[in-house]
Amino acid sequence: MYLEFAELQALNRKPMYMRDWITKLDDFLRLSERDILSHAGSISHKEAIEKARKEYETFHACQIKQPSLVERHFLEAIKDVKALESETDKKRRPPKNGGSR
Repeated sequence: MYLEFAELQALNRKPMYMRDWITKLDDFLRLSERDILSHAGSISHKEAIEKARKEYETFHACQIKQPSLVERHFLEAIKDVKALESETDKKRRPPKNGGSR
């Protein structure tokens, strides 16, 4: 919603300065009943970088386990070929009741 507000400001060609954006963001957060950070926090830069690195490693490990786009397309193609083979086999089999008279 905040980005939509920013887009409307741009479309209306309303000049906005950084202090305006900060004020509007704080207002938007208050309206959304969110807390506004009024201090620099208690986590050091080093701790933040380490946390980000660990989170990325976890994310990356999950991504590696997932098949790539090419692999997914290949698996879908295999499934389609098997379905076609199954349909062809059904058409080739004689009826179970001994055929028509």
